[in-house]
Amino acid sequence: MNARLAATVGAAALAVGLVVTGSTPASAAGGQDVFTFFPLIPDGKSGTISVTNETKNRAAGSAGWYSNGDKLEARDVLADGYGIEAHLSTGRVATTDGHASPYTATKTGNLPEGKSYQMWVCVFGSGGYKKCSNKVWVKS
Repeated sequence: MNARLAATVGAAALAVGLVVTGSTPASAAGGQDVFTFFPLIPDGKSGTISVTNETKNRAAGSAGWYSNGDKLEARDVLADGYGIEAHLSTGRVATTDGHASPYTATKTGNLPEGKSYQMWVCVFGSGGYKKCSNKVWVKS
């Protein structure tokens, strides 16, 4: 009885953690590393989605939106063979593709003030591997 209760409580805690943090684990199929994404939107305008390589137990990178300057940023901080792409719903993409880690890529360009956009981050690798986070709202 206690083992079943502990398993139920553990599963519920895991589910709550996934909802609260907004993490999205990547598939470990085919021997791929496992990634989680954690959105951090501190002021309702700018924000960051951090990427963790759970297999290596290390931060892998992040996507960032900076409303002051309308800057989208992709940061790859872990030499694990994967790259980072930051996406904005305007079609703007900042990518670390083709660069050794650590590397930061930025894309800027003026956007109308006070407009809302969605931002997300993707991890990509060899063999067409790609895993993306949930989308978060940011403003220009």
